[in-house]
Amino acid sequence: MTQEVANALWAAIKLGRMTQEDAQKALLSSDELQINLYDFNWMEASGELALACQLDLTVYDAAYLFLSEKLNAQLITADDKMYKKAKGSFKVLHLKDYV
Repeated sequence: MTQEVANALWAAIKLGRMTQEDAQKALLSSDELQINLYDFNWMEASGELALACQLDLTVYDAAYLFLSEKLNAQLITADDKMYKKAKGSFKVLHLKDYV
């Protein structure tokens, strides 16, 4: 997860949207956000892959659905494709209906 955030910041630097200095500051201050990170084991990754194949989603999107189900939490998304494919089987809410 931390690599995903760092990679997104790297892309922003490459696109000229932010400086490397600002990206470094953003990463270093991320601890203050108190975001819980979840690591998946290989068995759970297998479940994510199965879910991705079942719903025709990326494994990344399936991981969010998998985690929301594991935590018995509602997933709020702005991803129309994911929402449409998951709404019948998962506790998922579209951001436009949340705000």
